[in-house]
Amino acid sequence: MVKRIVWSTALVAALCAFLSVSALAQKPKVFNGKLQAGAPAVGTEEPCILNPCLLYAGDFDNNGPNPNGLWNGNNTTFGITGTVYVPFTVPKDYKGAQGKTDWNVQGLFMNEQMVDLTGAGYSATSADWSIVQGVALNGVPTSNKVKTICSGTGVPTLTATGRIAYGFDPEYTIMVTGIACPILEAGTYWMTLVPTSEDLAYVSDVEDDTPANVQGPGTEPVDQSFFYAPNFGVNSFELTAPTACATTGCDLFSAGVIGTAVH
Repeated sequence: MVKRIVWSTALVAALCAFLSVSALAQKPKVFNGKLQAGAPAVGTEEPCILNPCLLYAGDFDNNGPNPNGLWNGNNTTFGITGTVYVPFTVPKDYKGAQGKTDWNVQGLFMNEQMVDLTGAGYSATSADWSIVQGVALNGVPTSNKVKTICSGTGVPTLTATGRIAYGFDPEYTIMVTGIACPILEAGTYWMTLVPTSEDLAYVSDVEDDTPANVQGPGTEPVDQSFFYAPNFGVNSFELTAPTACATTGCDLFSAGVIGTAVH
């Protein structure tokens, strides 16, 4: 695996030519990342503190097994787009539901590792989002059967999580709220949230057996995330683990669904 340490002239040239696909789309495997001095304590800004979460897969852990991230963004600097489809399951019933098991989704978020290309700070002007079904059947991609439940474009908020991926890339929660979506009944869906930015964005993976701040009642199925990125030569849905991330992590992603359970 090629480790990205410095954005050299040669690598920028490779970006423009859409070469070195795995090195660009995938984040490097690094185990010694530290929280920068003066950053907020990890977890204090976790999205579900201020929002009602139906699902959060949990926090990225620099020091966990195989920490990684995968390109998930529309980069206007180089004109490169990649989308990670993150699965989530709406349970048929669960303890304490009191008959409220369908979901009224009001927002989506992903935790993304950002690379500042402009030196002007981290930003995203908009974010395309969707909730779909039919991305896979029993682990096999079924891109010809994808059904869009709801989709749109919103103005996202960016909130620093306090985690610094690999010691140099700050992680931000990128969130859209106020979205319009039909009530979701029990089943498995996939969410996307793709920020448009001059900076580079990689959605953080979750590899710990018991990740911090995980929330339910929804769950994120393991190894059912998919990558779609024609700019990287991925012209059909590709499993993130083990294919897109070269066997290094990407079994789950640090993403979540905001909303309430209803009758």
